[in-house]
Amino acid sequence: MLMDKYPIHGSKYFDVREFVDSKTFAMLGARAEILIDPKIVRIVDKLREIAASPLYLNNWHTNGKRRACGYRAHWEKQGGDLSQHRCGRAADPRSLTYTPKKLFEMVMDHRIEFFELGLTRIEDLKYTPTWLHLDCAPVLIKPGEFLIVKP
Repeated sequence: MLMDKYPIHGSKYFDVREFVDSKTFAMLGARAEILIDPKIVRIVDKLREIAASPLYLNNWHTNGKRRACGYRAHWEKQGGDLSQHRCGRAADPRSLTYTPKKLFEMVMDHRIEFFELGLTRIEDLKYTPTWLHLDCAPVLIKPGEFLIVKP
């Protein structure tokens, strides 16, 4: 099922509100999808399919506390100034079913598929043990390999 009310790049599982904060959404509405790289949406969709269980990003629109797990506008204090989140090329998916370590393992077990979708970097779980950071930064890597970055 496509997310019809606030679609984002044809995602089957997510809508644009999960990729932007409430202020950005208030300014742009569904048009906020222009701030998000379609590759990161396809990457998170693929992880959702492999997990066969819901994942979530921002949940401010359902009265949750998460607001900066996708695009981070300049007013957002969380994260680095040059983060891929600021470019709309990163996502921090979470699961109520799986640990970040298990999600990481799912990505690594399907690394070629994720590489073909545009995944280039994953944050080292030693530094981000409570979430999984995925991004599609433009970097030179060998097919099927990812940079494991230390934030």
